[in-house]
Amino acid sequence: MQFTWKPFITAIMVIALVSGCGTKETNEVKQPNPFNKDTTQTETTQSDNTGKSETSQSSSKNENSASENGSATNEENKQQTNAEENKQQEEARPSEMQLSYMVDGKEVKETASLKTSDNQGFSLYVLKGWELEAEEPHSDLLLRDNSFVRIRLLHEEGNKIDYAKLAEEHAQAVSSDAARQDSANLPESLKGAAWYTAQSENMTVHVIATSSPVPMLVMIQTPKDKEELAPALAMIETIRKTDSAKQDKEAANPNESVSSSN
Repeated sequence: MQFTWKPFITAIMVIALVSGCGTKETNEVKQPNPFNKDTTQTETTQSDNTGKSETSQSSSKNENSASENGSATNEENKQQTNAEENKQQEEARPSEMQLSYMVDGKEVKETASLKTSDNQGFSLYVLKGWELEAEEPHSDLLLRDNSFVRIRLLHEEGNKIDYAKLAEEHAQAVSSDAARQDSANLPESLKGAAWYTAQSENMTVHVIATSSPVPMLVMIQTPKDKEELAPALAMIETIRKTDSAKQDKEAANPNESVSSSN
């Protein structure tokens, strides 16, 4: 019987083709997608950055909020502390105090009584014969015979007051010949104040603008033949703010003119 090779060769070729196709499909299935890793990494990076950004913004907001709250709290604490200090000072002040001042080179001592102005929120010791009265919402007067002392507390409201200019303007409103005086001749707590003197008819007018013992503008008017400057200054030295001191925006205007008469 004669052997035929043709069918055998055909079978071998079919087996080879099938084997080759299987290998190709297997290779295609196992081959990884080069883009999958990059895509995953990009998504992960974006997610991390977004998370960090949100965390940073949240942290920044928290810090700003904490800062604002801290500032508000500090301001409230400061106001409370000032109020408590003023109250303690007021409570600590005795009802009477002996004041001393010089007249013609001699020391004079007198007992003064503690008086409080509800008009501007301050207290001071007033000598016998003098009366403390409210003149207007932001002005008080010490009165005795033909002499008077006008007291106006000043509120800086964050703006620095030019005390020298303030005193000069108010003194020149009385007389253009107003002259500046040496504040070294004033009592200790008033040294450094701006002090001007002007003459009006038979009256002598002293204008004092000072930040100590409290920011204030003071005008002292006394007859030329009966000088009352020394006792007036002794009383002014004792001025202290009380816890009821008014802090509204309508407080004394430093540029408002001062009248030379009562």
